[in-house]
Amino acid sequence: LAQRLQAVPGIGPWTAQYVAMRALGDPDAFPAEDIVLRKVAGAGAAMPTRQLTEYADKSRPWRAYAGMYLWKRAMLERAGELKPGAPS
Repeated sequence: LAQRLQAVPGIGPWTAQYVAMRALGDPDAFPAEDIVLRKVAGAGAAMPTRQLTEYADKSRPWRAYAGMYLWKRAMLERAGELKPGAPS
């Protein structure tokens, strides 16, 4: 799905993965370029995209759920309800 979206001019990997995840319901879509996902996975320091992709591959074919978990974790950290890097 995401590869077909990227064929549209102006749509890059992040947008294609996000649309595949949220609008098309692809349970394996994962926007590894997302800075929030990279920072949460790196406990505050932005994890390289390639490393995050390898890490997320352990969740196949459910990587979208891993992404949603990381975004929720970022929200909780920002609200002060969870310390960065702390186990959840």
